[in-house]
Amino acid sequence: MGMVKNPDIIFDSTKMENIGGPKKRSLPRYYFPLITVILLAEAVVLGLILFDMFPFHIFQVYPYAQYAPYVNVSDVTQLSVTITKWFFFLLTAGVLIPTTLIIILEVTRRIIVARRGETEGWDDDFSWLEKLGKAPKLPTDAKKRVQGDYIIRFDIHQRIQHYALMGSFIVLAVTGLLRGFPDWPTFQWFTSIFGGTEVLRLVHDVAAFIMIADGIYHLGYIGYGFFVKHKSPAAMFPRWKDLKDIIHSSLWIFGFYKKEPEYDHFQYGQKIDYWAIFWGMPVMVITGIIMMFPTFFSQWFGGQWFAVVATAHRDEAVLATGFILIVHMYYGHLQTSAFPVNTVMFTGKMLKTKYQQWFGREYTQLTGKKEQ
Repeated sequence: MGMVKNPDIIFDSTKMENIGGPKKRSLPRYYFPLITVILLAEAVVLGLILFDMFPFHIFQVYPYAQYAPYVNVSDVTQLSVTITKWFFFLLTAGVLIPTTLIIILEVTRRIIVARRGETEGWDDDFSWLEKLGKAPKLPTDAKKRVQGDYIIRFDIHQRIQHYALMGSFIVLAVTGLLRGFPDWPTFQWFTSIFGGTEVLRLVHDVAAFIMIADGIYHLGYIGYGFFVKHKSPAAMFPRWKDLKDIIHSSLWIFGFYKKEPEYDHFQYGQKIDYWAIFWGMPVMVITGIIMMFPTFFSQWFGGQWFAVVATAHRDEAVLATGFILIVHMYYGHLQTSAFPVNTVMFTGKMLKTKYQQWFGREYTQLTGKKEQ
């Protein structure tokens, strides 16, 4: 006789086991050793990033850089370049050091729970947190997203935007790394695979325009939804609930809460991930276009400012790449509820059991079922 699936069985990410049915570990034995190795590698990467960005010396302009003729030795020693380097160093350290530490603490908490079991928490002592966020009202057609065992999360336009952003970012990161560190012997070999520095520059520029087009597509999509379909993108706006979830998550990490927060349509980390693009992309686009057409912009900018632009472009690229590798990859694909890969952005839908883990409060609103 075949086994009958129990729809009430869900996976508790804090206990790493199914609840509501037979106790069954859903994570492979190698999960925590693998995550530990990855975290150590990420810590090394973070160290290299900060070491590279630390303003030991002023920005060095490579002699074959397209904008090199517009930069004099006296220009790159100006205070503006030094200030730019310090700004991006402090920004990168201020973003990546705390988030990396939080990830390490979170993984440590999960390892302790997996080995020793959950201890008693003081959830009732922090009931005042519930006053910080009421459940938002769902759109009238929200329940149509529930289809059988799945809940629709992203439409085809959102998925296309993600494909374009992901693809262009990967190409930009790889080609930008090769262009940013051209003196490294291994990178010189990879550059030759692309066909040389000129072809590498062309590939980088094409990927940049694809990312720009994708950004325009996204803004148009949001505008069309708001003005034509009268659908507000309010789910991505910061709320008091996000502050509550940050406090709740911190208390959970240190053992004061037994369970993690229940989220609405987006977790606070996803909102930070999203809004960070509105800082990073304008910086990269503006500085990148200036570097693409140095002759044209030299009518208004002196060599000193080309050095500032090049510094900002390179250091922001390093920050963005570090954030994706360390933060986005962990919370998007390596966290217990997502491992080994989160497929929702590719399929547009998520199993109900998964949805309950990730977005428990909205799950209750959509289905009328509370967590057991």
